[in-house]
Parts: sequence; structure tokens; C-alpha cells
Amino acid sequence: MAKDKKDKLEQKKKELEAELTHIQDELDDSIDRVRSEVSDKLDPKSFIRDHPLPVVGGAVLLGFLLGHNDRHSPGSSTSSASDGKFTSTLVYELKRLATKKALSYVTDFMEQKIDEKAGRHFGSSNGTTEEQQ
Repeated sequence: MAKDKKDKLEQKKKELEAELTHIQDELDDSIDRVRSEVSDKLDPKSFIRDHPLPVVGGAVLLGFLLGHNDRHSPGSSTSSASDGKFTSTLVYELKRLATKKALSYVTDFMEQKIDEKAGRHFGSSNGTTEEQQ
């Protein structure tokens, strides 16, 4: 009787160890897959290939904002020089705000893409697509 219980416990132990090994292997594969997908999505070449128009548009906009410089002719009068300072300051602030907004948009876009990928991957790994609350 005691030997029977011991054999059953040994059998159960082996089953649990096998299941644990299987779960660990699946987890390792899943982590490798996620790592690969994230590195592919964060690879600039891959991102540019997948989204060429937004990247070119963003590059043009950023180049314009960073490279555009209003310079006045050296023979301008003092009143236009003070107007130029105001305009220059205003343009600088608008450029700065537009750059922050563009960077915020790009960051939000990248976070959304990563969240979509992570949601699809993690949602499908346990058989559900939504979190239980």
C-alpha cells in the first residue's frame, strides 16, 4: 500500500516535471519570437520599407523645420530688425512646437505598433484575445 502511494507520487512527479519542461520550452520559444519581432519592427530599414511615405514626409518636415532659417539682408533698417527679431523668435517657437508635436506623433505611432504586436502575440498565446477584468 505504501509502495503503491510512493509509485503514484513518483509518477505524478515525473508528469509534473515533464509538463514544467514543456512549459519552459514554450516560454523560451515565445520570448525568442517576441524578441525577433520587436527587433524587426524597431529596425530602421524594416520600418522604412513598411512605411515609406510617412518616413519621407517626416524627414522632409523635420528637414524643413530644422533647416529653414529666415535671414534678413544686412542693410535692413532698425525697425525691421526689431520686427525681424520678433518674427525670428515666433518662427523659432513654432518650429520647436512643430518638432515636439512631430516627435510625439512618431513616438505614439511606434508605441501603437508595438502594442498591437504585443497584444496579438500575448493575446493568442493563452487562447484569449482580451484581458479578463
